[in-house]
Amino acid sequence: MSSARPAPETLQPRDIQQERLACSFDVDTMSCILPGSKAERDNARWLLSLLKHDPDHTFDKEDRVFQSRNERFFKGQQVALRYFEIRNRHGLEKKDADMLRLFTDEYLPIQVAESMAQPTLMRQASQEQWAEWGPFVRSGRWLGCYMQTELAHGSNLSALRTTATLDLDTDEWVINTPEPSAGKVWIGGSGLTATYGVVMANLIIKGKSYGMHPFLVHLRSLKHHTLLPGRRIMEMGCKLGAPAMDNGYICFDSVRIPRGNLLQRFQTVSKDGVYEKRNAAAQVMTRGTMTLVRVGLCEIAAHHLARAATIAIRYGVVRRQGTSATQPDQLEPKILDYASVQTRVLTALASAYAITFVSQHLRGMYNEMIAEIEKTGNSGLLAIVHGYSSVLKAVCTNESLAGIERCRRSMGGHGFSQASGFDFERNQPNAGLIYEGENSMLLAGPSANFLVKQLNETRKRNGKAVRPELAYLELVADVHSAGANISKRAQSINTGQIGGPAALLDLLGFRAALLVDRLTKHRSNTQNTDGVYKHIDTNLAVRASTAHGAYLLGFAFDQVVQQLKSVPAADAKARFGVAPSNPHIAALDSLLRFYLIQNCVLTPDTLSDLLEFRLLSAAQLDRLRQSSASLLAGPIRRDALGLVESFDMDDWYLCSPLGSSDGRAYERMIEWMKREPLNHTGERGARDENGVVKGYHDGIGRLIRGEAVQFTERSKL
Repeated sequence: MSSARPAPETLQPRDIQQERLACSFDVDTMSCILPGSKAERDNARWLLSLLKHDPDHTFDKEDRVFQSRNERFFKGQQVALRYFEIRNRHGLEKKDADMLRLFTDEYLPIQVAESMAQPTLMRQASQEQWAEWGPFVRSGRWLGCYMQTELAHGSNLSALRTTATLDLDTDEWVINTPEPSAGKVWIGGSGLTATYGVVMANLIIKGKSYGMHPFLVHLRSLKHHTLLPGRRIMEMGCKLGAPAMDNGYICFDSVRIPRGNLLQRFQTVSKDGVYEKRNAAAQVMTRGTMTLVRVGLCEIAAHHLARAATIAIRYGVVRRQGTSATQPDQLEPKILDYASVQTRVLTALASAYAITFVSQHLRGMYNEMIAEIEKTGNSGLLAIVHGYSSVLKAVCTNESLAGIERCRRSMGGHGFSQASGFDFERNQPNAGLIYEGENSMLLAGPSANFLVKQLNETRKRNGKAVRPELAYLELVADVHSAGANISKRAQSINTGQIGGPAALLDLLGFRAALLVDRLTKHRSNTQNTDGVYKHIDTNLAVRASTAHGAYLLGFAFDQVVQQLKSVPAADAKARFGVAPSNPHIAALDSLLRFYLIQNCVLTPDTLSDLLEFRLLSAAQLDRLRQSSASLLAGPIRRDALGLVESFDMDDWYLCSPLGSSDGRAYERMIEWMKREPLNHTGERGARDENGVVKGYHDGIGRLIRGEAVQFTERSKL
């Protein structure tokens, strides 16, 4: 007997449309608020259209998941060429070029040329050097890579083994790799593509080391693309992801380059070997490329988490599963209506917003820092931006990958299929935890060191922090009376106030302050540095850094919401190009409160710290859990689809049959299966003209025909 219930093919488009109608705000307006303005949103759409409507369909990617590594790499070369043609034709500057490259959705062989090598040359070469080299670099006639990481080196950049020794007789630098373990490795684009490298090497003059410095070293002939003498380069082999990227391993055998190939914006070396710094910021700026990349990694972490949330929530409102024992004929519930799915997926949605806003905050600080350096040669923000980027790179990429994985797993078995559109997870989201500083090491090392230094600086400044994001350190500026006072202040927050953003941010600030204070006290005791001391130090360092990161995320999110609440309508319209309304502000306010409660306060690590420091009572905790559940089941669930679709992810870009905007998940999945080469005949297909798998007759067919070794009963004793 046929069921009276409608077929999923009929239900799914209807379900997703009903979700859109239920949203409390206008999605088009929210899609302008999220990136900062309508102009930003429209510019992103235009950039995407350049790829989507490419006449040769170079950037179409439906078949990528079916391709071998060789196919992906060679296709990546075509994509890289077309990318440069579009970038050059439209004269795209770095910001737009970065976004265009992101939309290619592939780690291209020219990725590092654009994201690291070129910015390093622009910022660290002298004006004269950039005037000579810049036209070749900007046009793509020189393709670069950034050579810092060595096979055996760790986080101590000053211990790099590659040397650049000045030969006073020939007026040349001699670039040398002293042993195989000092070879540069993981160098993106170097394996087969790059023609030059920015090589970080230990500068040596007359036997004296001056530390790590950047040098321009040509790698391949610009005429034949053959390796130049003294350069030994291998592609380093398959990785977990990024199949189109040719990461290389490079050794230099006493390669000679002109003295003028030392990047000279911040230091010079004369013909007779006199080393002179041009600027006090020189030593810091030699590591500025890493800071730039970390800022970008936070932005990319937000982007990919938003992408995952879009797919999972769209699928969650069209996938129905489960039956009622009392009403078996009723429609099965949408999986997004299950509390367990909501908790996993909607926390990822909230994180996507938080990481987006903190990335914008960090980018603004970075741009301000660069403007100051270009104007005066230095900036008071150097240490702050370096410290914040170290913390946020780790916290944001950790939070992003965890959220992406929750989204994928919320889709059940189909989440394991490439039809889900989660192929991207194996690329940047996974790799982002490792490169430009492995996250655990960042949190335990530079991030924690930065926070201890800032607390000491606050105490020197009579209890005044250098930045509003660090104002919580003022709570522990008095060495003698911090902990008890903070605990009393926290527990005095009544249950009616505890769910508000101000109180929640206070809790996060209290936690961060006490952890930084405890770490600082621990490090002041230098008499005992045995294994126990080091374990405690690492534990405190990671906790303090993570707490600071959580506070920064909440701080930036709250800043956006408070500005929307306080800015006059006319000013908001001028800033965003659209008029945010009360429903937009209410939706963001609900999401902010949900994020601060569920993603920050109620996480096991945070909650453990809050209870350890007696910052939260049982009554307060109960109220927070009630508030989180109320927000989750109410406004967050109602607006979930609208909130993710405000990220403005195009179907062509998502490339997710299961997460398509029309809701036709099952129909699109069937169409996607038809692209699988195992279903095809011909050169790339796996079947012969009769539809039988190639090699069947000489392979598994022998077993079926009884021609293979037959099963033999074992004798029983």
